[in-house]
Amino acid sequence: MKKHFLLLPGVIALVLATATVIPAFTNTAVAVDAQADRTGGEKAKSNRLNLTDAQKAQIKQIRESSRQQMDAILTPEQKEQLRTARQQKQKPNLNLSEDQKAKLKALRENSKAQIDAILTPEQKQKRQEMRSSWREKHHENQSK
Repeated sequence: MKKHFLLLPGVIALVLATATVIPAFTNTAVAVDAQADRTGGEKAKSNRLNLTDAQKAQIKQIRESSRQQMDAILTPEQKEQLRTARQQKQKPNLNLSEDQKAKLKALRENSKAQIDAILTPEQKQKRQEMRSSWREKHHENQSK
């Protein structure tokens, strides 16, 4: 049971990061607002990593492919739960099956590996520093 909780944050992060533009379960207004918020964050992240235009395009393609694959993994009910949770700014409870968890984990690992292959060693190091910083802030906020 414990290992399920270890996978959940990564799955949720992948789902939340990719779900904002899946048209199958977002209405236009929500998608536009979410994309605007996301674009600002993604733009800031890509600026901090000093990504080239070619890297940005490759990463965008990887993310789009991941979104499509994730869409094929989730049921319509799970997509609706995700949409509702996102609108309410809550964590979704998707009740993923073991098969779905395994597929989403593999998808997340594959996407990460593809993006890692695009980044320079300096960019990878900077991204790791950004993740560590985010985790520290996230854990501080949760303990309050």
